[in-house]
Amino acid sequence: MRQSRYNVVVERPARVWVHNGLSGVTLSFDHDEWQLVSRYLAGDETVPVDANLVALVQARMIVGDDLDELDVLERRYRAGTSDRTSFGLTIVTSLGCNFDCPYCFQVKPTQVLDEETERLLLEVLDEQLPTIGRFEVTWYGGEPLLGKDRIYRLSDAFLQRCDDAGVDYSASIVTNGYLLTRETAERLRACRVESAQITLDGPPESHDLMRPLRNGRPTFDAIVDNVVESASVLSIGIRVNLDLSNSGEYERLLDLLVERGLSGRVSVYPGRIVAYDEGIGAPSESYRPACYTLPEFAVVEREFLARARALGLASTELPQPLSTPCTAVRVNELVVGARGELYKCWDSVGNQQEVVGHLRSWKDPNDRALKWLHYDPFTDEGCRSCIALPGCMGGCAHHQMTDPGDSKCSTYRLTYRRQVEEYVDAAETAGAEGGRSHALLPIVAVDA
Repeated sequence: MRQSRYNVVVERPARVWVHNGLSGVTLSFDHDEWQLVSRYLAGDETVPVDANLVALVQARMIVGDDLDELDVLERRYRAGTSDRTSFGLTIVTSLGCNFDCPYCFQVKPTQVLDEETERLLLEVLDEQLPTIGRFEVTWYGGEPLLGKDRIYRLSDAFLQRCDDAGVDYSASIVTNGYLLTRETAERLRACRVESAQITLDGPPESHDLMRPLRNGRPTFDAIVDNVVESASVLSIGIRVNLDLSNSGEYERLLDLLVERGLSGRVSVYPGRIVAYDEGIGAPSESYRPACYTLPEFAVVEREFLARARALGLASTELPQPLSTPCTAVRVNELVVGARGELYKCWDSVGNQQEVVGHLRSWKDPNDRALKWLHYDPFTDEGCRSCIALPGCMGGCAHHQMTDPGDSKCSTYRLTYRRQVEEYVDAAETAGAEGGRSHALLPIVAVDA
């Protein structure tokens, strides 16, 4: 037996902590217990097989000498990409947008999802229902709430069909938040939309430069007012896109959110802007000089999250194991444009060069779909040797195709030890405050 290649071991004065990326489990032991584990791994046959060793095996922290952990991950990946027991759609209800962001990766013609596309979506779902157990929808844009009547109508039809067929249904929305009033949030919740991702790019003066209305007017105050009213209805995640121009201002944004009573009510996290050029005239093509490199962003991210956690706007979390990174590589998931055109990747929406088919013939995608379905992190030596692989499974396929390098990667591969240490510190603090030690933290495990 040996330690897993995906273990991160953190020794503290009172306990030894082990996090395993393959299982997502974190365990802790006192030093005497860990010494026995170390002796067992060194071949000491006098060490008894006790509950600690069993727990380590179950958590994949100790594996057989002949186990190929990359093979375990690859089988997990293949199963995830080919799974047809669930069906996922990202639906663009409005390709148009009321904002004019300088880093946007889309061209934004005024298109709202039409009646033919609504009808075809229901026909496609009807074909899927006999063979699936779960249907997941993400409402997307442009700005999806410009077509909110389409969301309501389709949601009602989706719910009735799924409930009649005994299929689990869930939904989320990615919105700029400008139109997300309390009334709209409540209507979305009735449509089983459970969560919303909203972006705030700093305090008002920087946000309003980066995310103005198309007429140039500010948006910050309206968005925050909506978040305050809607946070008790929907689970809201606030993404803060950071670049060289605004990263020094995020502390004021976090303070403003606390002042508005959002501590403990929303989660806030930093986002890295990645610019790329696909020749379609999107604003992002000229934004590259303002972007962080991955190592630069890793530093800013840790500082941001430390401040957000201190204010009750974020929790200490570690990447959990995945089977696949995203919709683009899963055979039974599609992105549907407002005219029924199909894409595989969210970043492709509006790019006619990346259309892989149409709802009318959704079972027969063109050859453009193959580059996504053939994306294979296990042919990349960098991915194969990376400790972050179980939690990213190759990362962003689109970034790899348009800007090869580290743009596809999460920061965990650079700062994994520090992230695990921060997790341990939070666990020990919680244990001390609660008057008990954390022998086993809450876990999320993914079978091979």
